Amino acid sequence: MSTLPEDLKSKALETPNIPAAVVCPNQESILSAVIEGKNMNFIDPTLIGNKNLITEIVYGATRMRRSLDWVIDRYLSVPPPTKLRSSLRAGAYQILYMRVPSHAAVSATVSASSKKNKSIVNAILRRISEEARINWPNEGTRLGYPEWIIELLIRDLGKKNAFEMLEKMNEAPSVSVRDDGYRQDLASQWITDIIGVSKQDLILDMCSAPGGKATALATQARKVVACDINESRHKLMHENKTNLSLGNLTQVVSDGRSAPFSSHVFDHILVDAPCSGLGVLHRRADSRWRIEEGDVKNLAKLQIDLLDSSVRLLKDGGVLSYSVCTVTNQETVDVVKSLENLHPNLIPEKLFHERWRKIGNGLQILPQDFGTDGMSMFQWKLAN
Repeated sequence: MSTLPEDLKSKALETPNIPAAVVCPNQESILSAVIEGKNMNFIDPTLIGNKNLITEIVYGATRMRRSLDWVIDRYLSVPPPTKLRSSLRAGAYQILYMRVPSHAAVSATVSASSKKNKSIVNAILRRISEEARINWPNEGTRLGYPEWIIELLIRDLGKKNAFEMLEKMNEAPSVSVRDDGYRQDLASQWITDIIGVSKQDLILDMCSAPGGKATALATQARKVVACDINESRHKLMHENKTNLSLGNLTQVVSDGRSAPFSSHVFDHILVDAPCSGLGVLHRRADSRWRIEEGDVKNLAKLQIDLLDSSVRLLKDGGVLSYSVCTVTNQETVDVVKSLENLHPNLIPEKLFHERWRKIGNGLQILPQDFGTDGMSMFQWKLAN
């Protein structure tokens, strides 16, 4: 887990590690399930005590697949079939990144592999386990990210910050709990503190599901309207609202770009916009492989549209807050510039938080700063 400052440790839960030199008694069955591509929710319940192990193997091998495939492919003359590659990834991940003894990782992976693959899995994994050091061809391969993500972060953050961020997002994320028991990353908790609402405010959370920020704001304001286009995620928000006994939170299923509200009614609007999620790649193992470079531009356009639509809903003197769980210029300062060109009557507010970096008039936090998600936020007041 990330190292947190002493004053934050009371709110953070350690992500459990797999004990060193302890071999799971059901490891072969677990690996078989991994190799067959089964969803963790459908694994034999008798293995549930070892869910940490399967989670680490599945998420880790997914996250580090570029690195693992480069290591594996050095010993292959042709690309392997899918199931064989899955076996090799599962075994190589344990050897290179986990504290499972190499001989145990090889043995369990071989036992879990199909009969026709056992000999090649055994041979390749033993070769990998005997390597004293991996001489990576480049940093991208070592870190296990698509090249475009590395280049984008270097361009926007500088080489030092970019590589520190990429390294940090290959670690298990911390888990933090609010005072009311809701699990939410500390950076997200800080956002609802920074934006500064009052007990008299009527608030719109424009892209609210599953309700982390909306439920936090509901404890601070008169009423919160939680709007989101995703009906299934609204169900999860309803559960969260019910569990927290929040009677002043109203849910509305709607696209924020055409939200069914009267003009000039809200005191404060939060647009926690859909984004590339490049600041939370440690939480979503497959995100780095699903998102494409062109998506960043499309998501930035969506963010501008959502912010543009929200301005008409603000009262004169009302406050508009914008946050994203990414750190690229295209989805932060470039969006801000476009919005301010569209609405010169939006007055930027200079934000401050002792743990966040300055970015223009807004704030940004990187995963390596305090072991949180990477996030950016900005805020304006609508001129009277």
